[in-house]
Amino acid sequence: MTQEQFFKELGVVISNDRFEPHRRGHTRNSTSAHASYAWNIALCESLYPALNCFEVALRNSIHTAATEQFGTEFWFNSRLRKDKADRLSILRSRIDSPGNRNPYAGELVSGLSLGFWVSLFKGYYERVLWPLLLPAVFPYSPRRQRARREISKRVDRIRRLRNRIFHHEPIWHWQDLEQQHQQIPETICWISPAMLAMTRLLDRFPSVYTRGAQSYATELENVAQNWPR
Repeated sequence: MTQEQFFKELGVVISNDRFEPHRRGHTRNSTSAHASYAWNIALCESLYPALNCFEVALRNSIHTAATEQFGTEFWFNSRLRKDKADRLSILRSRIDSPGNRNPYAGELVSGLSLGFWVSLFKGYYERVLWPLLLPAVFPYSPRRQRARREISKRVDRIRRLRNRIFHHEPIWHWQDLEQQHQQIPETICWISPAMLAMTRLLDRFPSVYTRGAQSYATELENVAQNWPR
């Protein structure tokens, strides 16, 4: 099978719509277009550890701070807007067992999406949760940056990057991707320097980003030349 056939088959399973952003700028070079696709997958994979640590740290830090402040681990029963309370009710009904067991607070906390936790920084919660909880949620953040509005922008930007990655969308062409990556461990550090150390242990983004797409082009050509075996 020729290289052309190899890349043609890849195109079929990837789909034209999915592949189109990678084809732009590489119309005459199928290898380069597929290399950017492969690099994009590698970039998304390399960002997963930081995003994982961020999400876990954020939701648990909010929950711990709110539990201590309001005196109950079920603080969210009385502190949420109706739309958020409805989402919590749906999750609770999913977790409930046939024996009508009430879910543990920890089950609800871990079952709620990153979007849910990020939405708690919206203006509606200015007097409900913030700025009361900010020092406890972000104990290591610079005081001048510990403002609900600024943190809302920061965590929502990370959420958008996370959603882009989890929906397999292109990020390789973003000019500020390095800056977006740097903001994740920085925010983690505001919550927990220990979690930052864990993140750095697993974070391969700098090396993957520096590698670039061209190295994947070379490897793809080698695969195409020797495929099928």
